[in-house]
Amino acid sequence: MIKVSDITTYLKCPRMCYFMNRGHDLINEISSGYLERIILKELALTYDSAVLSNDNLSFLKTQLERISNEIRVIYPNELKNVDDETLEKSIAEVSSLLDTISSNLSLNNDFYSSEFVCDEPVLCSTKFELTGSPDRMIKINENFIPSIIKTGKMPENGVWQGDRLQLTAYSILVEEKFVSIIEKGFVEYARWGIVRPVVIKRHERRKVLQVRERIKKIQDGFMPERPGDAPCQYCGFTEICDVKSTLASKFF
Repeated sequence: MIKVSDITTYLKCPRMCYFMNRGHDLINEISSGYLERIILKELALTYDSAVLSNDNLSFLKTQLERISNEIRVIYPNELKNVDDETLEKSIAEVSSLLDTISSNLSLNNDFYSSEFVCDEPVLCSTKFELTGSPDRMIKINENFIPSIIKTGKMPENGVWQGDRLQLTAYSILVEEKFVSIIEKGFVEYARWGIVRPVVIKRHERRKVLQVRERIKKIQDGFMPERPGDAPCQYCGFTEICDVKSTLASKFF
């Protein structure tokens, strides 16, 4: 099975996808940025309830306090070597974002008034040998729609291309499970409390299936070329990546 996360990794760098499929761990150390992202992810799962509350800022503050007490239980492996002081600093950084998040949530009333039916549902396609879990599943007019939560930067308009393709991959999984046609999905930019709809386009469906075929070759042992724009400065595989390309990699 190919995971949707394999597709997003491949889009960052095919070599990164290769090494992760060989069992190498990408994360060597837990940065403060990583801690903020997982805290924001947990907080974003409460935004729909915050919109329904009488005072969403107070609600978010209460939820952040709860998350600070529960985060080690939710992410035991990731946080096992993180000391309390480092974690508290990341909690404080997220706390500084609450005013902005609170003021923007009201702009997304239509989205948050939808029926949220499941968080992180496990979806699997035997037809495409693809599996993954969107961050949320919502129900609109009897249709199940995937939504993904992003905790990093937000583009000025629209969504990042990688986010579009990730959402497209989840849409393919939802369509097979519920025998439906997904015309749109959602990307939630948690750092700002902003939700952006995404139209699922034909050429992006095609791209997802093309990348899936390339990942199948990687799983069979072929090492792809390292692209010129690979994010090497942020990669934990640089020491083992400097190898000669195989002849097969030319076909990637």
